[in-house]
Amino acid sequence: MKIISLILLLLCVSVSTRASEQDEISIERQNYTCGVEKIQGVKFNYCYRNHEATNNNDIIYFFHGLNGSEDTWFTQCLGTLMIQKWWQFRGYKPRIVGVSFGPSWLLVNNKRFPILPFFAKGIIPFLEKKMGGLNGGRRHIIGQSMGGFNGAQIALQYPTMFSRVALLCPAITTVGPYSSDQEINNYIYRTHASPRLVRKMMNISRSVFLNQKDWENHDPLRLLKKFNGSKKPKFYVSVGLWDGYGFQEGAAEFSDLAHSRNFFSSWVPVPGPHCNFNRRATANFIMGE
Repeated sequence: MKIISLILLLLCVSVSTRASEQDEISIERQNYTCGVEKIQGVKFNYCYRNHEATNNNDIIYFFHGLNGSEDTWFTQCLGTLMIQKWWQFRGYKPRIVGVSFGPSWLLVNNKRFPILPFFAKGIIPFLEKKMGGLNGGRRHIIGQSMGGFNGAQIALQYPTMFSRVALLCPAITTVGPYSSDQEINNYIYRTHASPRLVRKMMNISRSVFLNQKDWENHDPLRLLKKFNGSKKPKFYVSVGLWDGYGFQEGAAEFSDLAHSRNFFSSWVPVPGPHCNFNRRATANFIMGE
């Protein structure tokens, strides 16, 4: 009977916790304005936090991971919502913006997808006008998985726009979509990545990048190596050490390379799979602590 009672208690706690989380999400949705817009023929979805739910002028651009959406920020209970809870506990309520072009997209600039300059010069001004302008605040980025690649991309190609960039389990790799089969197999062996997930990653990349040269123009590691700007955003990189895509290798190299190029770069690996990261340290980094 004691065992049965314990099981029933655990079930009740589990159901209660899920109900509480869903209530929080429902309340949080009321603090956001979401919409669909088409500018210059390009359609995108967005969600931004309403002014009355904020208490400072910082703006955080959140880039979601694969199969996410513009509202991922406030629906991801064990991820980004935990970051926001810590901020609220510390009295920090920035403006938060999520943008999406669909469940799978990369922030690049090529003949197939000329999205990157459009995002920097079109979408950001559009959204910030809706939110009342930057008004002395700082722009930050939090990018998760696929969004980590996107965050690194825009931060390195438009470095004067952003102050702090948190890359969480970022899709940064030491192989590319046009690497040889042997190079890819070696990558899988070194990182203990899942062959299935690596194949998926390669298929997505090949659908975006036109050729090896195009990939080299967007590879975050190469962008860091040739970076020569005077304004440098601060980077924070956190990743699970047993990432199924093998992203821990590229993430570590990115952080080391950033440090060697005199960027501020904080490297925070944690135990766990894709996409694990340190929530509290991420929150503190964005706040400047």
